[in-house]
Amino acid sequence: MGQFFGTELRPLDLFGPAHLVATGVLALLGFWLIRAGMAADERGRRRLRVAMIATILLFRITKHAWKASVGLWAVETDLGLHLCSAMSLVTVYGLWTRRPWVLHLMYFFGVAGAVQAVLTPDAIFGVWHFTFFETMISHGILVMAGIWAVKVESYRPTARDPWLALGLLNLYAVVMYPLNRLLGSNYLYVIDKPATASILDYFPGWPWYILLLEPLAIALFLALYLPFRNCASD
Repeated sequence: MGQFFGTELRPLDLFGPAHLVATGVLALLGFWLIRAGMAADERGRRRLRVAMIATILLFRITKHAWKASVGLWAVETDLGLHLCSAMSLVTVYGLWTRRPWVLHLMYFFGVAGAVQAVLTPDAIFGVWHFTFFETMISHGILVMAGIWAVKVESYRPTARDPWLALGLLNLYAVVMYPLNRLLGSNYLYVIDKPATASILDYFPGWPWYILLLEPLAIALFLALYLPFRNCASD
């Protein structure tokens, strides 16, 4: 248990056996969850939604409690202003209310944003640490909830939705930049690249990687819309 909740930094074996197994388990769990939701009646779906909500809140609260207990909690990193951190609360609200505008956010930001966090997790304490499991599961749930929005809740993206998502993302970045300067933080990574491995490692330095992320975001959002381009709702 000392290592599981410890503070010793350990390198993450990215795409190593533990990481690949965890990713595979999440994929299987997600497949089962969506199939179960599609087959269930409303009472069964409500139970599954509550289970996802409880999982998100449990890991979120536990992470903050652990960081505070070991003296690692800081305004610069733990206000929950990174995209996926904010989306965890949005997803809780969306699963509870199932409002269409929230389902839109869950699908575009939950799937596009959280997938890369599963593939390149922020796990500076190694794969056998609580934070690795928290990162993988909490982001995995965001991806599952985003797919749940379209497969179970029948949200159907329209042709304008990818561009709306892009506009909201850019607006959020504009707000985060001065706030980061004020706090000395790096929320949304608009000040610098992440300290851990990510796709941004292949991009040039600031501010060029931000400019290059724009066409990448457009491509991701359009790819998420592509399966629905022929839907009658368009």
